[in-house]
Amino acid sequence: MKYHVLVNGNHYEVEITRHGGGVRARHADHDHQVDVATLDDGDAYSLLIDGRSVDVGVEERGDRVELLVSGRRYSSEVLGEREWLARSIQAASGEGETVVRAVMTGIVRDVLVAPGDEVQPGQVVLILEAMKMENEVKADAGGTVSALHCATGDTVELDQLLVEFD
Repeated sequence: MKYHVLVNGNHYEVEITRHGGGVRARHADHDHQVDVATLDDGDAYSLLIDGRSVDVGVEERGDRVELLVSGRRYSSEVLGEREWLARSIQAASGEGETVVRAVMTGIVRDVLVAPGDEVQPGQVVLILEAMKMENEVKADAGGTVSALHCATGDTVELDQLLVEFD
């Protein structure tokens, strides 16, 4: 089965098939054998990826999942093929979300738009730093910026409203 995985705003296409006692994950012409074990509390998993052990903490937040891997936090969303297609069509038609929310907790490093600016679907509207990495935050839909709810240097929380469009 094919999935579209969004991690900190980046898109990955992953195909999952059952293989032995685990699954085979294919991404960008790379195959990985993945075995999964649930840890005691059910909110953490031990993954064996190509023989390498990785512990992952999981916290569901609405339609997003926060992953904690080796001390780093990642905001992710997993979409099936139909959901991805519907979202892509919506974004291409300019009918996507009329707001931009923080995809992770972090610090706003740069705001690239101002009220009154015209924004295109997929345009970068601000830079958000999290875990010492700078992440581009993009508009889902086009429109005119009607309000900013953050400024350079602000600390923002996951799903916090950042930019609104008309």
